[in-house]
Amino acid sequence: MVSVSTLHAEPVPDTVLMVDDNATNLQLLYQTLDGRGYKLLVAKSGEQALNIAARAQPALVLLDIMMPGMDGYEVCERLKRDPVTEKIAVIFLSALDDTSDKVHGFHLGAVDYIAKPFQVEEVIARVDTHLKIHRLEQDLERRNRQLEILNDRILQAMGEGIFGLDRKGQAIFVNHAAAAMTGWSESDLTGSDLLDEKADGARMPMAECVTPSSLTDGRIHFVDTASFIHRDGSRFPVEYSCAPIHEDERITGVVVVFRDISERIRTEAELKRSHEALQKSHQELLDAQMKLIQAAKLESVGRLAAGVAHEVKNPLAVIQLGLEYLSAEGEGDETEVLVIADMLNAVQRADTVIKGLLDFSREKELDLAVDNINRVIDVSLQLVKHELTQHNIRLFRELDDSLPDLDLDANKVQQVFINLFMNAIQAMGKDGDLIVRTTIQDLPPGDSDLPSCEFDEAQQLICVDVEDTGSGISDEGMAQIFDPFFTTKPVGQGTGLGLSVSRNIIKLHGGEIGLDNRPEGGVVARILLPVNKGAKDGKETNTAG
Repeated sequence: MVSVSTLHAEPVPDTVLMVDDNATNLQLLYQTLDGRGYKLLVAKSGEQALNIAARAQPALVLLDIMMPGMDGYEVCERLKRDPVTEKIAVIFLSALDDTSDKVHGFHLGAVDYIAKPFQVEEVIARVDTHLKIHRLEQDLERRNRQLEILNDRILQAMGEGIFGLDRKGQAIFVNHAAAAMTGWSESDLTGSDLLDEKADGARMPMAECVTPSSLTDGRIHFVDTASFIHRDGSRFPVEYSCAPIHEDERITGVVVVFRDISERIRTEAELKRSHEALQKSHQELLDAQMKLIQAAKLESVGRLAAGVAHEVKNPLAVIQLGLEYLSAEGEGDETEVLVIADMLNAVQRADTVIKGLLDFSREKELDLAVDNINRVIDVSLQLVKHELTQHNIRLFRELDDSLPDLDLDANKVQQVFINLFMNAIQAMGKDGDLIVRTTIQDLPPGDSDLPSCEFDEAQQLICVDVEDTGSGISDEGMAQIFDPFFTTKPVGQGTGLGLSVSRNIIKLHGGEIGLDNRPEGGVVARILLPVNKGAKDGKETNTAG
């Protein structure tokens, strides 16, 4: 195995080889770098440079390009091709200052390029920099090797399996743990080619190991997850390392240290399942908490809304009657008439808000009857037909005629559709497409492509999609879209209660409603109603949603 003393042996310190066929240039380079703590070597030809580099292994070569016989490019190429000298840093010095010449030098493996005539300060700075980089790289490589060997020793002490192989892949030694894990006896394994099949066709434990790589490149290899072969032909998961054995600077074999990681993989899988279950439970707890908070919030808002609506409605009715009386009298100048008209509009607006508050807050009995959702949609579309025409909206009606009848409060559901249709029309303004589609589908539990449209158990559902081609809704708006009093419409054009009331109605029918932006632009509102499932308790309450 690699000895610790070998790992601690320092490379030749800061040796610089200068190569130039011009004695004057060599002398100038020598004077430039002399006295800076480097060991300086010189060569006057490419052949001489290769011999010195192989023997002395300098950290850096300052290499002239234009030399007779073997030029600098060939010297560099041969240095990088030889494993003994491949890590030597090469800096070209040449009067060739064309970009293509520099690029060619870098492609051959040079680390830098200094143009002649050179500046003394530039040569010193670049040599210092690349020698520092070279020392850091050597130190890093040395430390990595030390850590790898220390890791090997720890693994051996913990009873990991160990194979020692010669260059042909035959086992030189095998420890007891390796034999126990593979099912072969130590005598069966010792002397066998562990990288190939036996004569009887049995595959050996390391038949697919990367051990040959360590034999050729002399490096330590680690494999996090692989599989070795048991004597009975089954596979078991392992992690292993291959470290080359050096004797007299030659690689004579490798040491393979491995461990069976079956238990670790099982533990990781169990931990993953436990983590996923914990995450699911945590999310369910958060969802339940949010539902409780939302229910409490809506209950408080409902009570407040009911109180405000009842207190304001009577005085508002008196004001409206007074204004209608003044308007009917027709007296006063034109300004007074306009002011009275504006006041009447404001009162009617306030009355609309109050009606919305009452619809949101009070309980009502649902008037359930067997009906068909397509019929309710058609009636609702007739009621908004004028608005569609006024806004030049094209209607695409795609209703499935095979839908079964449901127990519905047709008036309430009609209110939902009219609200969705009007929202879509107002979102598009002028011109656009309104798509109304009904389908029937089997939906697995929790499987829906829209927020808030999920069921705890598998359902056969009637699906109603209302799509528009407007500008869509922002992420922030989408998160609050069902909150009471929240609206994306301009001030004065919406109460912010329509979708809250609509969601309440759909939930009381045992269904779900959700909104999302369409990839091609606009919004899709989806209503899901379970087949053969009546309304919840026949009551409409302000805690739904």
